[in-house]
Amino acid sequence: MRQYSYEFCPLGDLSKDIRVLEIIDNTSDPIDCNLVKNPPGKPYTTLSWCWGMQGQEYTEIRIIDENQPYEFKVPKSLESAIRMLRQHKKSRIWIDYICIDQLSVNEKNHQVPMMSHIYGEAERVFVWLGDEGEESRVAMEFVENRVLNLRDFDRLIRDENAVREWRALSALMKRQWFSRRWIVQEIAIAQNATLLCGPHKVEWRDFADAVSLFNEVEKSTRKISEVMKFNRELGHIPDFFGDVSELSATKLVEETNNLFRRLTSKDREAQFSLEYLVSKLTAFKSSEPRDAIYALVAIARDTRPVTTQFENSVIQSWTYPEYIKQKLINQLARQSVSKPYHVDYAIPLSDVYAQFVKWTIDKSEKTRALDIICRPWAPEPPPPESTSRDDSGDEEEEEDDEEDPHCHFRIKTNMNRPEGEGTDTLPSWIPTVDRAAFGMDGTGQKMTRKNADSLVGLPPRRIYRAAGTRVLTDNFRMEDGITYHNLDERLNGLHYHSIFVEGFVLDTVRTLKDPSQQGNIPKDWLALARDKHGQLRDEFWRTIVADRSPAGENAPRYYPRLVDHAVRQGVPGDALNTKDLVNWGNCTIVGEVLRRVQSSIWNRKLMRTKADRRLGLAPELASSSDLICILYGCSVPVLLRKFTKTPEEVRDEDRQRQEKQEKLEEKRRVEAAKTIWRTWGYFTARRRANGRLPPRSSAVRAGSVMNSPIQRSDDLNLNTDKKPLKSEPDVYYQLIGECYVDGMMNGEALMRSHQSMLFEIR
Repeated sequence: MRQYSYEFCPLGDLSKDIRVLEIIDNTSDPIDCNLVKNPPGKPYTTLSWCWGMQGQEYTEIRIIDENQPYEFKVPKSLESAIRMLRQHKKSRIWIDYICIDQLSVNEKNHQVPMMSHIYGEAERVFVWLGDEGEESRVAMEFVENRVLNLRDFDRLIRDENAVREWRALSALMKRQWFSRRWIVQEIAIAQNATLLCGPHKVEWRDFADAVSLFNEVEKSTRKISEVMKFNRELGHIPDFFGDVSELSATKLVEETNNLFRRLTSKDREAQFSLEYLVSKLTAFKSSEPRDAIYALVAIARDTRPVTTQFENSVIQSWTYPEYIKQKLINQLARQSVSKPYHVDYAIPLSDVYAQFVKWTIDKSEKTRALDIICRPWAPEPPPPESTSRDDSGDEEEEEDDEEDPHCHFRIKTNMNRPEGEGTDTLPSWIPTVDRAAFGMDGTGQKMTRKNADSLVGLPPRRIYRAAGTRVLTDNFRMEDGITYHNLDERLNGLHYHSIFVEGFVLDTVRTLKDPSQQGNIPKDWLALARDKHGQLRDEFWRTIVADRSPAGENAPRYYPRLVDHAVRQGVPGDALNTKDLVNWGNCTIVGEVLRRVQSSIWNRKLMRTKADRRLGLAPELASSSDLICILYGCSVPVLLRKFTKTPEEVRDEDRQRQEKQEKLEEKRRVEAAKTIWRTWGYFTARRRANGRLPPRSSAVRAGSVMNSPIQRSDDLNLNTDKKPLKSEPDVYYQLIGECYVDGMMNGEALMRSHQSMLFEIR
């Protein structure tokens, strides 16, 4: 049987038209369908499902075109979903995998920005959680019949006989669908949604309420965990569920409830910026790493392009001269809160990530604009598509430099760049989600902590003010190129991205203690806990809680007493096992402060600075002699590691920089010529109409911002009282990560004399 071709169902306008799959109501195997262009206004439903899983099996459906069947390969999980929809008599449905030509980058670039419209206009969104499992039926019935029976809810959370049901609900919440990045948008904007798991179904609003109640009980009282802990069949596990609030299902329920503020019965307003959404929703994955950003564009407060595009189309229909219309469009672009964010699956992954960082920095409040380079948000690049094999069929062992993806913190993306642009890599200032605070444990059964919380927190809040009121300066810029002639051969041929940031060196790392494992306090840390009189050192307790409460406020006054009590519970000469004290200790409030300790020190090192001998917390990869720096526009200190370029490397980078500058100048000259031509045409028309020249004050100089709807980044004037700085041409720095320096987190460093410099970080 021949393969189906999208030529049989072409789309006229890729940014408006959509296809719909019509499931033929019969019992045929394979499933018979029609793929048609959907007429405007005709009702349809959509399917939200989990696709892109590695190692998945494929099967086929048949698409009928002019009575001729054609084969269309689909993942087996999708075929199961279509089969179940046919059983439920759902015939007209939009499915992304089938209704968008996944091999056409151009079509994806046009259709993906329409996703919010597609899901928002659908009569209902059907969610396919997968085939029925051992306990999925128990979980679905538990939601429908027991959890939402509020009259018996207090008894239910203490009921030892409900252990199986709570375990089944927890397992259902870990289904792979809940970890997809796209589902946030699909559920948030759905008019109605229904969850399907095998033959069982439950309304989304009922499931969401059940999850929200489960999370609230666990977060505030942990009563259900207490019941599970004393269950013999479950092995008396003290933290059976892990952190329920960090599960993707919980985050989906809570975040989709908060994403929009309802204005009228139909209208609603997005509440969060793209930076917030990308930073907050790291628990949600995508098979395409670019979708970590693109999947959230339509539901962000500052990225929806609908209003501006609508106004542009209206203005273009007017009969005013082109110059006047362009002026109005530019004015709208400057005043609109929501700006277009371009979706392009063709550009290299590192460029997509760098574009997002640039967008975030431009949109952020300038005293915290650089916090994005400290906060882990970027999905790790996918593995190489294939592994070379020798003639015997065995995998060949690759050379050491190929096995190690981190070359001076440069992570290879395993994706292509245009010819002549080198190997694509991520710079050190794009932190990947392997540094995120939470992740699934090895069994895949519960969400557990794997790293400390980021010190910068979530936007727009600032937890610290290490740079005081100093803002990102106009010396900031981005640059990219290819590394040649480096002494480290692993770096040669790699494409790099640099940011140039103003700041100063505060101090240097002198000594480092062992990293905290599992949030425990190592014994060499405890050696610094007390002074010669046996009193708990102020700098010690403040450092291990990062001088803040879990809410980001000043550390409560009782913290030192509780930390002192906890330290005394440990075995002398050994590490302090914070997990045991949290789970089995006899003082719950001590357990809470130890959770704060864990969130501050997990996998971090205790450091002592060289000049001021201050105590602090450093990333796990920190080394002695790393530089502790304050960057203007970053709310926390950072560690930078210095590297030296060879003279040949410097000359080659100057050559690349000059070539790019010449191309940019040529482009600007062309744009300026077009502007002059448009302006001359406008004045000529005015002269003919009025018989005189317009007033001198109305003249618009060539290159004015009014002639371009988007202001160039190098035109931004963020700090005009500063003279331009130049970076050291033969030096660049790697960002090791954020750090805590006791007594230097609230702008104290600005009170001493310092020499500002421009760091090139790559």
